[in-house]
Amino acid sequence: MNAEDRDLGMSRDISRRDFVNGVAVATGAAAVLSSGKASADDIAGDAMTAANYPPLRTGFRGNHPGSYESAPPMRSVMGLGPAMPDAIDTGETYDLVVVGAGLSGLAAAWYYREKAGPNARILILDNHDDFGGHARRCEFVYNGKKLLAYGGSDYMVSTVTWPYDAARLVKSLGVAAGDPRDQFHPEIYKSRGMGAATFFNKTAFGRDVLVHGATPQKPTPEFLAQAPLAEPVRADLMRLMTDAKIDYLPGLSSEEKIHKLRSMSYRDYLLNVVKVHPDVLAYTNGVWCLSNDTVTAWFAYFRYKPGFAGLGVARPYGSPESPQHEETSYGTPGGNHSIARLIVRSLIPDALPAGDFIEVETYRTNYAALDRPGQPTRLRLSSTVVRAKHVGAPPHQFEPDNREVEVSYMRDGKCNTVRAKDVVMAGFNAMVPYICPELPDEQKQALHLAVRAINHHTYALLRNWHAFEKLKVATVACPKSFFSTFGLQVPRSFGTLQPSMDPSEPVLVTFGGGAGISNEAYIRDLLGGSLPEPGTPVRDQMRQARMGLLGTPFERFERAIRGQMAGALSSGGFDPARDIVAITVNRWGHGYALGRNLLFDDENGPGPFEIGRRKFGHISIANSDASGIDNAQTAMDEAARAVRELEPRMYGYYESI
Repeated sequence: MNAEDRDLGMSRDISRRDFVNGVAVATGAAAVLSSGKASADDIAGDAMTAANYPPLRTGFRGNHPGSYESAPPMRSVMGLGPAMPDAIDTGETYDLVVVGAGLSGLAAAWYYREKAGPNARILILDNHDDFGGHARRCEFVYNGKKLLAYGGSDYMVSTVTWPYDAARLVKSLGVAAGDPRDQFHPEIYKSRGMGAATFFNKTAFGRDVLVHGATPQKPTPEFLAQAPLAEPVRADLMRLMTDAKIDYLPGLSSEEKIHKLRSMSYRDYLLNVVKVHPDVLAYTNGVWCLSNDTVTAWFAYFRYKPGFAGLGVARPYGSPESPQHEETSYGTPGGNHSIARLIVRSLIPDALPAGDFIEVETYRTNYAALDRPGQPTRLRLSSTVVRAKHVGAPPHQFEPDNREVEVSYMRDGKCNTVRAKDVVMAGFNAMVPYICPELPDEQKQALHLAVRAINHHTYALLRNWHAFEKLKVATVACPKSFFSTFGLQVPRSFGTLQPSMDPSEPVLVTFGGGAGISNEAYIRDLLGGSLPEPGTPVRDQMRQARMGLLGTPFERFERAIRGQMAGALSSGGFDPARDIVAITVNRWGHGYALGRNLLFDDENGPGPFEIGRRKFGHISIANSDASGIDNAQTAMDEAARAVRELEPRMYGYYESI
C-alpha cells in the first residue's frame, strides 16, 4: 500500500469489503432468517447485528454481491454457463407468487389479498437479502446514536397527482405529511454560518481549491475570481448561469422554438446554439439520470436548467413533472422503505410492532417473521427467480384455464420450485423474457427495451463534523470528480429520531452524482477512462454504465470518498483515516425506469412498455417499468393493474373467448 492510501485510511479495518458485507454475511443472514429461530427480541433488541438485520450492513448494498449472479443473463457473463442445477420440488402451492419484493411486488400482494381475502396464500420472492427493492433503508449506530438514511427510492413524488389505487394504499398505512413530530432543522447549520462551497480537485484543475459562497450553478464574480478556471470558461459560465436574457433562437415562434428544443439534445443546444466552451458542460450535469447528450433541450428547459431565460416560451403548468408539484412531495428519514415496511406489516403483522408511521420509523423489522410456515403471506429473501412456466394442458376454447404456474428460484446454491394459481412479475421487466421464454417474440423484444438507469446512494459515517463547522461548509459541489457532490445529512427530527445537534456528535455525509449517466466524470471512471460517443442510443449508454458499475470494486468508491473529503476539508482538520467510521454504497445497476425518449424513440404509437406489460396466461407484469415512469406511485399503480388482470382467475370464473 502506498503512502497516499495510508494517509487516506484505505488500510483502516472498517466493515466495508465486498466479501465481508456481501456474499458471506448475506448467506449467513439467510440461514438465520429462514430458520425462524431468531426471536423478535434478538432482532429488535441490543443483540441485533448485521448478520440478522440487513439495514445495518455496510459496504456494497443495493445490488450487493450475491444478489444478481444467479440471474439467467448473468450466468453466461460470469462464466457460470446457462444450465441450472436440478430443481427440487418443495411441494409448496400458493394462490399467488410475486416475483420481486419492491414497492410494486409488495403492493401487488396487498391488492391481491384485498380482493381474494385474508386467507389467500401468497409467496413473495426476492433476490436481495432485504425487501423493498429500490426502496431501501440504511441504519448506522455509533456511540449510542442511531442515524437513518435511504438507500434508493427516497420520497413520494407529487402526492397530489397520485392515482386512486396508490393513494388509498398509502392512506391505509397512515402515511401523511404535516405531522408536528416531523421537523427539519436547517438552523443547526445556518446558525454556525455553514453553507455551500465548491471543491476543485487537483487532478482536473492542477491544485485542490475549496471556494466558498456561490457554486458553479449560481456563480458570482467573487466566486469566479477564486475558481481555477480558464477565462473563456469563466466568461461562459457567467453568461449561462446568471440567466442572461438572451434569446438564442431569435425569429422563431414559440411553437417553432418548442419543436426545435424537442428535436435536439441539451448538449447540442449548449454547444451549437448557446455556443459555450465545451468545458462548461462539466457544470451542467444533464437532467435527472440523463446526460446532456441524452436529454432533450426541451426537457432541460422544463426542469429549469440554464440557458433558456430569454426564449420567451412558457413552461406548461400542472403536469406531474412540473417543479410546482415538488411542493406536495413527501418522504421519511428511511425513504420509501418506510412504506415497504408498513405494507409488510399489513401482510405479516409480526414483522413490525404496532404504532403509527412516525412511531415505527425507529422500530426494527423482525426478519425472522417473514417466512414462517403456516402464515398466509410469506416473504422469502435471497431467492432469485430463474423460471416461471405454465404447467398442464392449455384449455380448449370456452373451457376454463386450470393450468398452474411453476416458479423456480435459486437459493443457497439450490434450485427450488413452487406452484401458484397466479403470478405477478414485479421485478426488473427486462429480466422477464429470460424467466418466461415462452412469451411472444414481440413482447420479449419490447421487454428487452426496459433498460434502467444506474444509481447509487452513498454514505460515510463520521465520528464528528468539526471540520465542516471550522470551514463553514455544509454542502460541497465537486465538478469533474467521481462524486459530483457531498454534504452533511439534512438535520431532521422524526418522532424519537433526533439529528446530530452538535459538531462533536456523529453524522452522515451523503455523496451524490451517481444517477444514470448525468455525471460525466463518474461515468468516464466506471467505463475505464472514456465516454460513449455522442449520439450513442441512450439504452446502449445505460447498459454500458451498468456493466461498468457492477464491475467497479468497492475500493474505487472508498478511495473517491476519502480523497474528495480530504482534498476539500483537510485545512479544517479532517483526517479520513481517523474520522470515517463506516461506508455504505447502495449501488443499483437497475435503478430508474426510463420512458420514451424523443431523441431515440418514435413518439407515435404504443410505447415498448405498453407491449411488454401484456398479461400472459396466468402471469401479469407490474413494476414501474410497465409504465416507463419511475416513481413510487407508478410502481403501486402498475401492481393494482396487474392484480385486476388476474381477477377472473381469482374469483374462479373465466371469460368466453
